[in-house]
Formats: sequence, C-alpha cells, structure tokens
Amino acid sequence: MNIKKSSIIFTLILFFLPLILWAASEQGINGPLHTTTAWNLAKGDFTFHYNSRFYYNNKNFIQADGQKTGTTYWDVQGGMNVFYGLINHFQLGLAQIFYQDNHKSGKGYNIPDDMFLSVKAGSFSLKNKSWNFGANVFTRIPLAKYHNVILEPYSAGKIELGVFALTSFTTNPSFPQDGFNGHLNLGIIDHNDHATNLDPNKKSTVLNKHNSREIVGSLALVYPTSKFNFSAELYGNFFITKPPATAYSRHSYLYFTPGINFKAINWLSFAFGFDVRLTPHKSSSNNYLTDHFLNLLPTYPLWRLNFKTRLNINSVFQKRSVKKDNGKKTVTVEKDEESVYQQIDEEKKNIKNARQELEILIKERERMDEILFRLRKALDKEKEENIPKKEKK
Repeated sequence: MNIKKSSIIFTLILFFLPLILWAASEQGINGPLHTTTAWNLAKGDFTFHYNSRFYYNNKNFIQADGQKTGTTYWDVQGGMNVFYGLINHFQLGLAQIFYQDNHKSGKGYNIPDDMFLSVKAGSFSLKNKSWNFGANVFTRIPLAKYHNVILEPYSAGKIELGVFALTSFTTNPSFPQDGFNGHLNLGIIDHNDHATNLDPNKKSTVLNKHNSREIVGSLALVYPTSKFNFSAELYGNFFITKPPATAYSRHSYLYFTPGINFKAINWLSFAFGFDVRLTPHKSSSNNYLTDHFLNLLPTYPLWRLNFKTRLNINSVFQKRSVKKDNGKKTVTVEKDEESVYQQIDEEKKNIKNARQELEILIKERERMDEILFRLRKALDKEKEENIPKKEKK
C-alpha cells in the first residue's frame, strides 16, 4: 500500500471514528477547549473527544546568489481523548496523539505520537454546590519517533509526570453547564530529562544537571445559551528549571483563546477555538539547527486553530418496565433520552413562565388593592360630608 493510499485511509478513520464510538453521559461535551473542569463523570459514564489543531507559516529566504526562495511550514496535530467514570468522584482518562508534524527531513511526521494517561478526582463541592474542587494526575508515555519538536510544547521523549489542582464555579448548581461557569487549573510538570541528549546527532554535550520543570495554568470563563457556549481562556506556562540550550521550546508562553461550542444534540457537540499568543516573539533557533528556514520560525505559533468533536451518548433509548393497574400485564416503555432533556428544558421554561405570571398577578393584586383603598377613602369622605346634613334636618 503506497503512502498516498495510507494517508487517505488514515484520514477516513480519523473522520469516521467519532461517529462509531458510543458514550454515556451528557457531562463533558460542552466545556472549554484547554481547561479541565473540576466536575467528574458519573460512575460508568464514557466520553470521547476528537481533537485537531493546525498552524502554518510562510517564510522567504535570500540565498547567497541573491535569489529569493521560500517555503511553508505546517504544524498539524490530531488525536483523541477518552474519559471513563470509574467510581463516584474518580475518573480515568486516555489521550493519544495520532499525528504530529515533526518538521524533520524525509518522513516529517510522527504516527503515532505520545500517549497520556490520567486519573482525576473531582466533583468535591461545598454545601451550595456552586464551587467544585478536584485534582488531576497524568503521565506522558513517549511513543513518537521524534521529540523536542519545534513549534510544540517541550518534550524530551521521557516518561513525564504532571499534577494539577482543579477548581470550577457555576451559577446553576443543579445543571452546572447550563449556568455561567468558570474554571481554574494550576499544576506542575516534571519532564524527567536529567542528562538527556536532545541533539539527534548526539554531538552536543549540553546536558541538564536537573530535571526540567514547569508550572502550567489555565483560566476559562463559559457563557452558555440553548445551542451555543461562548468561552474565553488564558493558558500558559513558566519554567522553574529550563530545558537545555538544545531544546527548541525552552521559553515560557501565554495564549488567549476565544472559543465557541455548538451543541448539535444532547450527546454531540462541535467546538472551535482560535489561540492567540500574548508573549513576545522569540526565535526557536539554536546552534544545532542546520535548516535556515527553521531558524526563522518562532518558538511557539503566533496563532493556532483548534477543532473538537465531542460525543457523550447515553443509550439512545432507556427502558423501564411499568405494571398495569390489574398487575397481570407488564408493558415495556422506551424512553428517548433526548426527550428527557427536552422535558427538563420545558419544565424550566414553565417554571420561568409561572414566575413571570406570578409577578404579573402580584402587581395586579397591588393595583387592585390601591383602587380599593382609594374607593374606601372616597366613601369615608362622602360619609363624613353627609352626616352634618342629616343632623341639620
């Protein structure tokens, strides 16, 4: 099978894979793009996310003979996330990067790239349940052929460990994602790269005496509507111990991401976000780059487009048995889950309408009371005026 046919088949698999996987909870498909919520999936629930992002950069270069030449560098990544509610307050996660541009000569991509395994403890709330807290521990398992990839966050090809604290707030504790909500993540990543040689030719003697470590954080605000969620995120890092000089991505970064999430149906959503780098331009060049074009690229992309397809399906039909009054016959009733959520929405609308009608009735009652008060006052005044006339007669 040639490379062209393999690429077509691989693309088709990535496109159709989200459509054939089933999940089991509404929670988890409407959150922000980069920030993890402190809310957990319920026991037995399963969620699938398909992620992709890309960036390109056109660069021109003047050769020694004065001729102008140029090239376009792409940085594309595609992968998936799977989350499973293990028990109450605990869930497992697996993330696999299927495709990652590595910008190397020859085969310029990793298939597959690295895998991430995570354990999350969350949904620990205060009494009013508006605030929720949690923690997330993950490890990065290196499966890619090439690491220390230009335009991507630093990775040395070692087993890495990260620990994050999670906080979430919502104005609607009963339906957290239906209310205005905010999320904060703060954690530390240990790259386990002590004495790792990042030079592919092993000519460098620049080795770290200590593991590279960075603080990573993100903040997200989400405003939900009936069909769309609008979000704004800040995320970035700060190296406590910097990677060696041979690392491309050894600088800190900060991104702002406006995003929109379309809730197609109760178990499927499509999210789009646009990353904008807020930190100043810094070159990715080092003494071990032989490609002049790569020397012109930034450490991190100035912008980046993000796409997500998120699925979270309960069984489409939930069945329950209902006995008739005579107790002799049992009827199986199939209940469409989507109609349940529609019914909840209708009930919420009915409650809102009932409140509005109650407010109108209260105002009408107050108006009638005012009219009755005026009538009573007028009658009392007329009575007082008529009493002297009777006495005179």
